[in-house]
Amino acid sequence: MKRILLVDDEIQLLQILKSSLQKKGYTVLTASSGEEARTRIHHEQVDIVVLDMMLLDTTGLDLLQEFVPLYPNKVFIVMTAYGNIESAVAAMKAGAFDYITKPAKLEEIVLVIERAYEWLMMKAENDTLKEKLKQLSSIKPFVSASATMNRIFQLIERVADTNATVLLHGESGTGKSMFARLIHDLSGRSKAPFITVNCAAIPEQLLESELFGYEKGAFTGAVTARQGKFEAADKGTIFLDEIGEISPALQAKLLQVTQEKTFMRLGSNQLRRVDVRIISATNRNLKEMVQSGKFREDLYYRLNIVDIHVPPLRERKEDIPVLVEFFLERHREKTGKKFTISKELMELLKEYPWPGNVREVENAIERAVVLCREERISLEDFPQEIREFRRKIAHDPAALPDDGEPFSLHERIHEFEANMIQKVLQECHGNAAAAARRLGLSRQNLLYKMNKYQINAKEFSQPDEYA
Repeated sequence: MKRILLVDDEIQLLQILKSSLQKKGYTVLTASSGEEARTRIHHEQVDIVVLDMMLLDTTGLDLLQEFVPLYPNKVFIVMTAYGNIESAVAAMKAGAFDYITKPAKLEEIVLVIERAYEWLMMKAENDTLKEKLKQLSSIKPFVSASATMNRIFQLIERVADTNATVLLHGESGTGKSMFARLIHDLSGRSKAPFITVNCAAIPEQLLESELFGYEKGAFTGAVTARQGKFEAADKGTIFLDEIGEISPALQAKLLQVTQEKTFMRLGSNQLRRVDVRIISATNRNLKEMVQSGKFREDLYYRLNIVDIHVPPLRERKEDIPVLVEFFLERHREKTGKKFTISKELMELLKEYPWPGNVREVENAIERAVVLCREERISLEDFPQEIREFRRKIAHDPAALPDDGEPFSLHERIHEFEANMIQKVLQECHGNAAAAARRLGLSRQNLLYKMNKYQINAKEFSQPDEYA
């Protein structure tokens, strides 16, 4: 039940509000003085407290300053006489969720109360995510809630303390380099070097010398001898990222060091030996490259002793809210701000395909907290691709990815309502007042729903033809 405490010394107004809100499905308690309010809030379970600013024995502001530290999980709304905005501003600074100016229509009061309950629900969901995040962090160093990723963690734990070569494959941004580092950290080589080489970032003619080193005079400019990455990784791990980008000639030399753990520097005839574990990664299909002759079959099987496929984020949607909360928490700790995200926006983020995977989530959240004007993040704070995805599914719900999960009637109604509001706003060129009239809503009610569904009227305004 939604439980509300109304605090006001106008007994008649209290009874009217109590009766009206009870008809709306709320459980309503009342108090006509500050002392009675203290007793009620201490002994009764309530979610929201509506405080009048002027009481016979105290003020709503004094009660607010007293209650907020004592009851951090309750939401406080203040009621103040029209024109007395200074006290409302002071109340907001003291921790009030919102204020209502008297005289107020019941519809306006209900709107503010509903917003407060939505905030409470969102806070509860965020707290649940934080708790899940804490539990996951104590189990493993990566953030995930999906069964698929848990199986990957279990596989990594089994192979980490061996010398088997590991091939990580999957789309860009899925965290392959972090998994490589995890394998190293869990192995007996963890105190030895972990050397990363991005094979796609180094020109082909330089990659061989980068991997195997060179002797003095091996080529123009080689004024001193230099060891390569394999020597630097001796007794440790070398991570060859984007392994599918190396040339056939270099593949043959890589095969030797993979099989025999021996190699020669450029310009040298001396065979050198290293004790190194090889982990490689690619976002390409190496098996298809083998079949087309672009990648050596023998090297493929040497690198692929243990094969780990890291799935894209769109195939493990249950990880998205946890990742969003993980990156938000990072920024909360950095900035001291309590960033929040609505349930509707979180649902949209779960449906967005995230082609850049975890890396894209991290970047999107960083952008959102930078652009966020307050602490509640809106759709407008996210990159253009996500905003366009929202518009696309609003105009064509069939474009929503079909993951086989059924939608509840409640979700369908919200989806229809949001689509209808956007359609009418588009027809009214972003004019909220005109759209409200066409929809049969008050302007305040429409603005509330637009905020609820993260709809920005500016997106539908008619462009200036002279701009």
